Amino acid sequence: MADEELHDNRTVKYNTKDSVFTKLFRIEVNLLRLYKELHPEDMTTTLEDIQLKTLTSILINDILNDLGFIVKCGDTAKYVILLEAQSKWTENLTLRILFYIAETYRRYLEDTKQSEHTYKRIALPKPELYIIYTGDKDVPDEISFNEDYFDGEAPIDIKVKILKQPGTDTIYGQYIGFCRVYDEQRKIHKNKVECIKETIQICQDRGYLTNFLSQHKKEVYTMMSELFDEEYQRSRYDIAVKRESEEKGRAEGRAEGRAEGRAEGRAEERNANIKNSIAALKPVLKSLEAVANVIKNSFGLTESEATEKVTAYWNLV
Repeated sequence: MADEELHDNRTVKYNTKDSVFTKLFRIEVNLLRLYKELHPEDMTTTLEDIQLKTLTSILINDILNDLGFIVKCGDTAKYVILLEAQSKWTENLTLRILFYIAETYRRYLEDTKQSEHTYKRIALPKPELYIIYTGDKDVPDEISFNEDYFDGEAPIDIKVKILKQPGTDTIYGQYIGFCRVYDEQRKIHKNKVECIKETIQICQDRGYLTNFLSQHKKEVYTMMSELFDEEYQRSRYDIAVKRESEEKGRAEGRAEGRAEGRAEGRAEERNANIKNSIAALKPVLKSLEAVANVIKNSFGLTESEATEKVTAYWNLV
């Protein structure tokens, strides 16, 4: 199997931007098994026919990593299969994957020395797009870019299948089961050592990634430990941001209240002055119109505003 990950010439090491997902499917037999589970009708593809094409410099976010590979039949690329591991459901997944497949095809043309500007139709592998969803929301079996953004009325579309069922029959089902066990244990155990220990033990008891966890126990522990720390710090940050936002809102509310109070006080004082002026002018000028004209000029009112004020107070003074 050719390993041609597409990334920014950086040393690959396991930190919070790597995950059990990445480690699991860097193992050749696991990648082949994943393909066979997606294409059980294919009895001939071997490890030598699979070529990793993961884009590690885009669509990689915090603790989630994507997987891309091309399956060849002889010298011809048959499929390009892209998967994204997703623990949180968002409304923009199809847009992100649209960017992902576009970048994958662009780099594929570079690798195969083809150009979209030639007259002859170029050869492209058929795309298959998947999300391995490890969260607990009720999500659809398939999502569509056209439906998500344009209610099915746009001239372009991509469709993404959702793999979401935990179980021991498939390697992606075992990975989903592993993630859900970890999420459950993280809610129970505040101590990361206990959380990781219980996660691994429960997964081995349930048949989730048993060989992988046994053979790579130290690496998995390290990755999960960093993941636990990152999520803990993120939760603290989220709480702090929420508290700061609430305090800011209360402060703004108090400030707004004081400002409104001052404004109301000034308005009441101004009205009182207008009323007193009308009371003083009425016996001298006698005419409502004459008083209104003086009030207009004295208090910077429009003619209609002055008339309204004088009319309102005329019989009260």
